[in-house]
Amino acid sequence: MKTVTSKKKLQWVIRILAAAPLLSGLIGLAGIYNPLFNQSLPENLILDSNLRFLNAMSIAVALSFYYITPVIEKETTGCRIICSTIFLGGLGRLISIFDLGLPPVPFIVFLVVELTSPIIIVFWQKKLASEYQNAHLQDAI
Repeated sequence: MKTVTSKKKLQWVIRILAAAPLLSGLIGLAGIYNPLFNQSLPENLILDSNLRFLNAMSIAVALSFYYITPVIEKETTGCRIICSTIFLGGLGRLISIFDLGLPPVPFIVFLVVELTSPIIIVFWQKKLASEYQNAHLQDAI
């Protein structure tokens, strides 16, 4: 019973966290015309193209998380790949801070979430997978 409760909690945490890259990715497909930017960006084909590409990747990350969530106890590899992707994105934001300075507050919040939640999710999923495996081994005996 404990495994089921832990699984449901992890599933909800993932669903809620995955909503951010899904929604921001959909909005970000506007490229340099993203309504979330508080200042207009220069008309630049490469910048616009890269913004749209990277926002499409955010959508893919979110959809990947939604895809594995129903069987999260069995998706250790998939979970780790997705979490690694998010963590690496956070490291990219951190490099940007060192290069260009602090972004607006919402992006600092994103940074904290991107650097902490993947670690928490990986360990939580590992524990859940282990409990699930142990429960199935005992059922087999």
